[in-house]
Amino acid sequence: MYFAKADASALYVTPYSPSELTWSEKGVTVTQTTRFPEEQVSTLTIGGGPASFALPLRVPAWATGGFRVTVNGRAVPGTPVPGGYFSVRRTWRAGDTVRVLVPFRLRAERALDDPTLQTLFLGPVNVPWPGQPGRPRPVDRAPAVCAVRQRRPLRRSAAPSLTPVSGKPLHHTLNGVGFAPFAEGTEDPTHACFRRSEPHVVFGAFDAGVANPARGDGVTLLDEIWAGALFGSKGALVTRVRTTVADRALAGLPSGMDGDRAARTAQNASYAA
Repeated sequence: MYFAKADASALYVTPYSPSELTWSEKGVTVTQTTRFPEEQVSTLTIGGGPASFALPLRVPAWATGGFRVTVNGRAVPGTPVPGGYFSVRRTWRAGDTVRVLVPFRLRAERALDDPTLQTLFLGPVNVPWPGQPGRPRPVDRAPAVCAVRQRRPLRRSAAPSLTPVSGKPLHHTLNGVGFAPFAEGTEDPTHACFRRSEPHVVFGAFDAGVANPARGDGVTLLDEIWAGALFGSKGALVTRVRTTVADRALAGLPSGMDGDRAARTAQNASYAA
């Protein structure tokens, strides 16, 4: 849960989970309050003190945007690095409160041996692709085939396209289809993995009319473009499209498409931040 540096100069916070720590060497307690992952925030309250030490807070590898820390309501400056720790150093006193915001976003993780075989995660939570109710579980059957991003309003990432279900944490809908955490279990058929199929370059509801070419390892042009999310604006997305196409050309990889045409398509699509 918590790890103290050998010289007692730092206390590392690794999992975000309800807990209470007594650090006798420093004469302080740390009480963590959260419903993570049902909520995307955790609060740590210091007791005892005063005591000076650093409090490095884990930044999950998937937390690629929006990670924020406040102390007593004031934002802590700095640049969080996914997969590392964000450190807050000060003299801590009884009643000091640290609030950690860890926003979730939808992402697809690829199988190591087949990039087209993927599974969905919302932050740290695996979200299986729903099957068809009333049909047998998809055991020993081919995975579902789907396009994750096509034919939906263009946004800074895929996550905003999911609609939260009121009163049911981590439950969402997408185009009328319900999604729930894998860990909850269900009697309905589900696909833990799905076969990604995006044969054309599509942004929102606009089809560029060109193929979505794949590299030798199976990673497609759209995969590379959306790996740069979150995009702060439509202009940032259009720039990503142009640079990705240019990088492929410099690497001697066939783009199989007109880069300007793809960029124009992204520019013409409606964008919601």
